Amino acid sequence: MYPSYYALRRVNPYRGVVHYVDIGDASAHTFDGITWHLRADDGYGWVRPVGVWEEGVGLKLGQPTGLDDILAALETRPALPFPIFDTFELWLLDRETGLPLALLATRRGGIEGAEKTDSEWHPFALSYTGFHSPILARRDALIHNASDAHRDFLASMVNQVARPHPMTQWFQRGQDGLGQGMAGLRLPYEWRVRKVAAADFPEMLVRSEWNSRLEQSVISDYHRWLAPLLLLWPRLSNATRTRLELEACEKPQWLARVHRLLPTMVNPAQIQAGLVAARIEMAQVGSIQDDFTKLG
Repeated sequence: MYPSYYALRRVNPYRGVVHYVDIGDASAHTFDGITWHLRADDGYGWVRPVGVWEEGVGLKLGQPTGLDDILAALETRPALPFPIFDTFELWLLDRETGLPLALLATRRGGIEGAEKTDSEWHPFALSYTGFHSPILARRDALIHNASDAHRDFLASMVNQVARPHPMTQWFQRGQDGLGQGMAGLRLPYEWRVRKVAAADFPEMLVRSEWNSRLEQSVISDYHRWLAPLLLLWPRLSNATRTRLELEACEKPQWLARVHRLLPTMVNPAQIQAGLVAARIEMAQVGSIQDDFTKLG
């Protein structure tokens, strides 16, 4: 089997983009473009971890026996990043407009077997409490008994727009961003074949435009928080990418982990400045101290 090289997004909650080298009975995936985790069929129908391969080092963990093909595919792989193949997208819909509100799932190759996908949007894993919104912090200072974590406020704010009976819909997205409607949950029958313009899909995971100043600020804080990971999406306007590149430098160690997977840069000097800041932070503390790995 010829190797295939592709990327998939990790959504609901969003945790970046994973790149794969796949030869059928064995595969390798990476979250940073350096360390690749190898998996292979054990001969009994189970796919198991079999090793770790590192750029510039080779096989670090595991035995090379039986891994010749996947190791060769890694050695001869094309330049990163690979194209994103999960062109089927499941969106939570705005109950009033029926338009896409927040991204719930993605798939490659079709939506068969995807009937039980969650209909609630999650901005972060339940174990992750690191998200901090400056606008919510100011609100908390005024409301002394405020108890909601900023993550929970954000999740409730978005999901409330779809309640009380959330609708979801699968779309197949074309290269131009046009969405061809497919099946979903609680959909009017005629929507199953509708087409939704690219401009009606949120550019970054969840709708950016909100009615109140508080809601707008919280969503902006969320996008700012995930800026290094959102830069991994190829379908961003220059204006959005420019803003995200600037915001990504506020999390230099996150940026340093994923910069090899960036599809393009509007301002390479800005990204380089963020990487320099990451190296300075590393030199000062002696180890990575951010909460990137807690995203899940």
